[in-house]
Amino acid sequence: MLIPGVAYESSSGGPFFRDINANPSGAYNALYWYMNSGHVPTENRRVGLSGPYSLVFSRSGTPSGKTDLAFMGGLGIKGFVATSARGYVSGKGSGVDTAKYQAVVHWYNNAAQYWTYADSSNNFYSPAMKPGTYTQVLYQTELKVATTTVTVTAGTTVTKNIASTWAAPATTLFQIGDWDGQPKGFRNADKQARMHPSDSRMSPWGPLTYTVGSSALTDFPMAVFKGLNDPITIKFTLTAAQASGAATFRIGTTLAFAGGRPTANINGKAGAVPAAPTAIDSRGVTRGAYRGYGFIYDYPVAAGTLVAGSNTVSFQSYSSLFNC
Repeated sequence: MLIPGVAYESSSGGPFFRDINANPSGAYNALYWYMNSGHVPTENRRVGLSGPYSLVFSRSGTPSGKTDLAFMGGLGIKGFVATSARGYVSGKGSGVDTAKYQAVVHWYNNAAQYWTYADSSNNFYSPAMKPGTYTQVLYQTELKVATTTVTVTAGTTVTKNIASTWAAPATTLFQIGDWDGQPKGFRNADKQARMHPSDSRMSPWGPLTYTVGSSALTDFPMAVFKGLNDPITIKFTLTAAQASGAATFRIGTTLAFAGGRPTANINGKAGAVPAAPTAIDSRGVTRGAYRGYGFIYDYPVAAGTLVAGSNTVSFQSYSSLFNC
């Protein structure tokens, strides 16, 4: 399936949307390309012409993704917007360490969506876009780090820089995983895209205990299911200097189902239950998806809660599940 960048412009979901594109069903293999499937919907459906795209069968290896489909512009197809009637956005997406993360730039409005990757110097150039005003977003791999707006006009290239507003804390006592908007590296994240959580090939979900400094990242689950693998326990050791003063316990999530969100208990002191995340009426982790709205929860830790020596944090899902 050859799908040029503009072929997604009337679809929904953004640059990280994933759906069931292949379904081996015994005697046959089913191949799909969903424009608006309704799975894990993070935005309203877009309607209208989708394309151009093509299904190609080849005996000589993978066909080129640069297949020229411009001839479709001369077929009188209703809704088709020629390249000459489109515009472009260029700029720099600063503040993303491209040696460690991928800088992704995303544009969307009610009618269309586009995205591209910035180069190693954080420079980017958009696909050919329909004229209009767009929300422009910068991602640190898949973590949203900046938002602005830009207006595109036909036949021109507008320059619109965007800078990351994401900042790591000045002092971090410990960190599990990376702030990239993905569950990559956590337990079962390598299998989840192609296996149901109940699949016998999955590693045990837990409940698990992660010890800072000695546990592997795979000792921490990519998803927390209420009543199945919670609570998740984290053990860590602090010096007297590290334990002094107040702190913040932060949990980043990518997807929630049925109001799932983490509640934390730090050295026996329970934190407040956060408000329910925006609902997504769809299965996610059970059908190979982990990408939702992405919520970050901060739990204040009062001075005197942490101690010199051994400390314990446990958290569980207040409702159904969430992905870390």
